[in-house]
Amino acid sequence: MPGVNTKKAERRELKFNCTDCLKRELENIEASHRAGTLGTTGNWTPAQNLEHCARAWAAAIDGFPETFKPPLALKIFVKAFMKKKAVSGETAPAGIKPPKVVTDFFEPGPDVGFGESIAHLRAEIERTDAGERFTKPSPLFGDLTHDEWLKLQLGHCQSHLGFLKPGG
Repeated sequence: MPGVNTKKAERRELKFNCTDCLKRELENIEASHRAGTLGTTGNWTPAQNLEHCARAWAAAIDGFPETFKPPLALKIFVKAFMKKKAVSGETAPAGIKPPKVVTDFFEPGPDVGFGESIAHLRAEIERTDAGERFTKPSPLFGDLTHDEWLKLQLGHCQSHLGFLKPGG
């Protein structure tokens, strides 16, 4: 069964200027989940979107697995055409089909739970709020400052959480 074309799927426009903005949105998402009114317009469950964002956040702090080696052509393309927007905090584009090496690490399975995934994302955000720094190089973008990483992470969350529909 074919999935949703996420390039064309409805997505809320979100803007997280800081981690507090993101945390407020997580509160809205959680309240909607508790009320049974949380929907999604993409191919992933709300829990998968949350867990994916948590894994990306953690990797920027702790480093990426040794096996995470994107193809050179992808690295060149991303640095040339996407890096400037990504590190400025713009919402990441939808509908990108990453190579298997990326999905193996970052794509959560359909059985990931909502409670564990939102707790994981909150825990990763709290690490940076408590002073931990993004210091590891990006396998796609190369070396980034902590502020560039933070803007990239917030833009990435804007993209994925935009597919979630609190209240229905």
